[in-house]
Amino acid sequence: MSRTNVADQLDLLERRLTEALGLVHRARRTEQTATGWLTTSAEIGRLIAGERDALAGVRQELLGGARTAVLAYLRQRVGQAVTAGELEGVSGIEEWTRRIRELRDLGWDIEALGSGPGRSYRLRADHLDRSVVDDDALIAQIKGGNPKDRLIEYLFHVAPWPVAAARLERVARSAAWRTDLQTLIDEGWLIHSHEDDPGIPPGFYRLARLED
Repeated sequence: MSRTNVADQLDLLERRLTEALGLVHRARRTEQTATGWLTTSAEIGRLIAGERDALAGVRQELLGGARTAVLAYLRQRVGQAVTAGELEGVSGIEEWTRRIRELRDLGWDIEALGSGPGRSYRLRADHLDRSVVDDDALIAQIKGGNPKDRLIEYLFHVAPWPVAAARLERVARSAAWRTDLQTLIDEGWLIHSHEDDPGIPPGFYRLARLED
């Protein structure tokens, strides 16, 4: 991950939040009219959109795609209700509900709680069934991003099951997939092999847990 890019996106996020807070403070000091509020709310909306872009930028640097981030967050909180607002923030995109549908299609048991703006979601099981992991259909669904992004998403889907090197190469669609895997390890992802854990078969890899 690029610490410079992350810092730049966080600086942008701070500026957008500060500007939005300034607009709210100004609105509280003046008597609001319908026309005036339209202008203020439109400007706040523009800043919120900028905040979302900055969140997406940080997410891309640290986790890769939005679907990976949503899955990672739900797996951290398995069995707990997670609000729509949390998932929008984690994903950094407006179309985060599409990522929920995609995860369900991939076999994840995600329950919707309630409806409307106050709805929430709950991941019922913290891992996929082994039969789903062994199905080539899962590999076919890992399409976006660069080889490194595809590798970490696939490892999130299959953990805690170990996965063969041949499958990782197919996911990465790159002869240099081992280099990408090592880059993920260097970035702090706990991706173990037989050398790290004798319980993992030789030639297999497993994502142990999220980085600290």
